[in-house]
Amino acid sequence: MLTIKKLTKTLGGRTLLREAEMSINWGERVALVGPNGAGKSTLFRMILDEDQPDEGTIDRDEYAITGYLPQEAGEPTDETIIEIAMGITPEMIGLLRTIREGENSGDLSTEKFGKAQDQFTALNGYQLEPKAKKILAGLGFKQEDFQKPAREFSGGWVMRAHLAQLLVMEPDLLMLDEPTNHLDLISLLWLQRYLLNYSGAILMISHDRDFMDTMIETVIEIDPDAMQLISYPGNYSAYLAEREKVYERKVQAYRNQ
Repeated sequence: MLTIKKLTKTLGGRTLLREAEMSINWGERVALVGPNGAGKSTLFRMILDEDQPDEGTIDRDEYAITGYLPQEAGEPTDETIIEIAMGITPEMIGLLRTIREGENSGDLSTEKFGKAQDQFTALNGYQLEPKAKKILAGLGFKQEDFQKPAREFSGGWVMRAHLAQLLVMEPDLLMLDEPTNHLDLISLLWLQRYLLNYSGAILMISHDRDFMDTMIETVIEIDPDAMQLISYPGNYSAYLAEREKVYERKVQAYRNQ
C-alpha cells in the first residue's frame, strides 16, 4: 500500500537519506526507528505530502486512506470532546448542536429539530456517535466529559480525543508519532488490545519498547551512516538482537583485518 523508491532527502545541508527504499503492505505493523535527528519525522512529513523528497518517489495505493496522529495537538477550540472524536464537519457539528438543544429543552416537535435529525442521519452521524463514545471511554474519558469543550482539557487529553478520531475513522494506513506519550497504564493496555485487532496497516514512531514488542512485526531503521532504510523482521526485541549480531560481526571483521 506504500512504496518508497530511490528516495534522497537533504535537510539543513545534511543528507538524511540517499536512494533509500521501503514498503508497507496492507495490514502490516511497522515501527520506524533511528537516533534523534536521523529523519524519522521528516520521512513522516514526506509520506503525508507535507514535504517533498529531493529525488525518488513515494507511492500510496490510490484507494488507501491515511490517518496521522502527531506528537502534539494544536490549540484546543470550542469543539466538544465527542465532536473531535467523531471527526465531523462544521456542518455536522451545527446539526448535532441543534439536536442536543432540542433534547435538552424537551421540545422535539420543531421543524428545525426534525430537519437537523434527518440531515444528521443522512450523514451517518448516528453510526459514528456510539463508536466514538466507546473509544473515548477506552481511552479514559468519562461520560460527562463527552459534551465538554476541548479547551477545558489539558493537551494530553485533547491528544486522546484526536487519537479516538483516528480510530473512529479507521484509516487504511494509521501513522502514529509517539502514541503512548499521553496515556496512563489502563488506557495504554486498552489501546494495545484495540490495535491488535485493527485491520489497517500501522506505521509508528515510538520509544515505548514494550508497546512496540506487543504491536510490531517489522522494524525499519533509518541508518544515518548508510543513509538507508533497513528492514528487520520481528518485533523491537528481535531487532535489537539482530543489531547486536551485526555489531559483533563488524567487530570480528575488524579484528580479522
